[in-house]
Amino acid sequence: MFTVKGIDPSGRVMTFACGTDEQAMEKTWELARRGFREITVADPNGKELSAAAFERSLNIDWD
Repeated sequence: MFTVKGIDPSGRVMTFACGTDEQAMEKTWELARRGFREITVADPNGKELSAAAFERSLNIDWD
């Protein structure tokens, strides 16, 4: 399970569980649109990355 954390616009830390890496990536995009900051993703092994680093680690070919 992936865990996505971020600080909402009012300053509260919120955590979301995501079943797949794709769901976690989509959640980071959603939170960014909603004004969250300091968004991080923890993978099932507990390794925590910033949202941007997590997206780069997926090696998605956008072409």
